[in-house]
Amino acid sequence: MFIRGGILFRSTVLGEIPGVRHGFSGRDGGVSVLPHTRSLNLTVDLGDPPEIVRTNTDIFCRAVSEDRFGAESGVKAHQIHSARIRSLSSADAGEGAVREAGEDCDGFVTDAPGVLPMIRTADCVPILFAGLKEDGRPVIAAVHAGWRGTASGIAAGAVDALRERGCSLSSVRCAVGAHIGFCCYEVGEDFVQSVASLLGHGFAARHIRPVPGAPAGSKPHADLTGMNRELLLLSGLTEEQIDVSPDCTMCAHPALYYSHRRMKGVRGTQGAGIVIL
Repeated sequence: MFIRGGILFRSTVLGEIPGVRHGFSGRDGGVSVLPHTRSLNLTVDLGDPPEIVRTNTDIFCRAVSEDRFGAESGVKAHQIHSARIRSLSSADAGEGAVREAGEDCDGFVTDAPGVLPMIRTADCVPILFAGLKEDGRPVIAAVHAGWRGTASGIAAGAVDALRERGCSLSSVRCAVGAHIGFCCYEVGEDFVQSVASLLGHGFAARHIRPVPGAPAGSKPHADLTGMNRELLLLSGLTEEQIDVSPDCTMCAHPALYYSHRRMKGVRGTQGAGIVIL
């Protein structure tokens, strides 16, 4: 279940991991004043000056960490719609948040306290993870799953990354934040063929299909929620370990989320962040 507190949405399932804090932002709570970025835009080059984005980043990091860490702990990367997950150490804190970004990627994993990986989205799927090592210490991960990252298995890659760092599979918890839903994600035949080539025609048929009641000849819609859920289940997680936001960024109230499709590319980005205290 997702619960809103202050400017963030939090997952009760992911909240079961001790020593970890997380949160998913919407549009409100920041200092951006442009109509399309108002008010908690977390990305530069969308119209806001860098100092505004840095202030928003600090607001976001402090909200996620319950005021323990600011922007100097945040880590952002240029997201490239890949399945690449970077390992972070304490030396990486601040990359892309208060100083130059590191290598391009679409996910992070770390067991370093005080490092706050951030994912930015405006219809794509933000997913946060946490698990426990045998000695009880947590490991966290955050991924950006656009359709290419989803089809390339980035969600399962995050589960593998947690296990490689000593987490038991049974300890892992996962939260899938708000993203464009099956209700709104119309796609073309090239999309269907691309997913089928990566994951098979059966997978594509299960998750890319007409909306019930749509007129004959309508384009199919893609179910990113279902795609990621199936891949997470195949990685060994159970339904009880996975929490999914019910919100669609495109058809939710416009004041609640940025949406690339609804706003025709003129928009800001919301964030998903997680940190070990």
